[in-house]
Amino acid sequence: MNITFQDLVTQLHRWHGRRQLRDGLLWLPQGLLAGLMLALGVAIVARLRPLLDNTQLAYVAIGMGLVGLLVGLWLVVGRRPSLVEQARFADQQFGLKERASTAVEIQSGDLAVPSEIARLQLADAVTAVARVDAARQLPFQINRRDWLFLLISGFLLFLFVFLPNPQETTLKKARAVQQQIAEQVTALEALQEEILQNDSLTDEQRQELLQPIEGALQELQAGDVSQEQAVATLSEAEADLRQLAADNNQDDLRQRLQEAGQPLAENSAGQSLGQSLQNGDLSSAAAAAAQLADDLPTLSPQEQQDLAEDLAAAAESLQGVDDQLAQQLAEAANALQNGDVAAAQEALRDAAGTLQQRAQENAASQQAQSAAGQLAEGRQEVAQAGQTGEGQ
Repeated sequence: MNITFQDLVTQLHRWHGRRQLRDGLLWLPQGLLAGLMLALGVAIVARLRPLLDNTQLAYVAIGMGLVGLLVGLWLVVGRRPSLVEQARFADQQFGLKERASTAVEIQSGDLAVPSEIARLQLADAVTAVARVDAARQLPFQINRRDWLFLLISGFLLFLFVFLPNPQETTLKKARAVQQQIAEQVTALEALQEEILQNDSLTDEQRQELLQPIEGALQELQAGDVSQEQAVATLSEAEADLRQLAADNNQDDLRQRLQEAGQPLAENSAGQSLGQSLQNGDLSSAAAAAAQLADDLPTLSPQEQQDLAEDLAAAAESLQGVDDQLAQQLAEAANALQNGDVAAAQEALRDAAGTLQQRAQENAASQQAQSAAGQLAEGRQEVAQAGQTGEGQ
């Protein structure tokens, strides 16, 4: 019979495959069991505190079980022993008295012997290998205790996944609150951008309006914010914005301007200014006052006198509401009555500046009022989030 080294190699590979299968029957259940035991620990914690709902727990159990299986599989197939290591295992497992490892070392050149001795040694090794009963000497084994624990763990996890979790209501409530807080953060960021893009505001007004919003953002983004803290934060920012809206409110002035603009609206020279005042359009009124100042030199003396009377009437109407604007209009009227067109122009331009300032204050008030309204809605949504979660 022609005996070759490949016959020995083939048999060593077969034994290595059987060894892997034997180890797989031991390690794969243990890896799966380790993953399920970890998942079981998570499930117990989820019953004691709001951590995961049942659906998430199912995914965690599946994930941990797969990880355990992969770890067990890696322990089985991750090791790649060399041929000489496989031979040494065979010698030890099957009592070959180092015949297999010696044959491999001779073939690889690690052990130098005469060719005739090498041939005889290989023949002896292959003969000894052929007598091995692998089924008896390398049997497959199943650890019944591991499989029992696997069944118990799987059953308990099944119960934890499908039985109602007493913490799920609390968990849903907390998630609803956190979702609402996240939505309010997004809304505040949009409001922040809106204020920055508002061209009607001065830089100082933007900073005043942004300060409570940025403070609320910082608090809400701090992490682990409770429902009560979020409501308090939004309430504080809302109160600050309402105070800014009140400080810049020009409603009384705009109402009085309807009366003050009437005589000017009936004057051909001051018609544009009067109509803007009556409409409460402070920005247009500022532009009209500046234009009227430029047009004064083109008016006849009689037109200047008529305009002076109407400006004086407008100034009188504004007394007690906006004394600064009233004084500027009165100075323009006096200057025109005295024939001092240049002084009247200067006073009207001052009035135009004041009207523009009032327009900016009014824009700041409207922006603050709008922002406060949004924060009020957000505060209510956060406050009701718990009730919504509880109802669900």
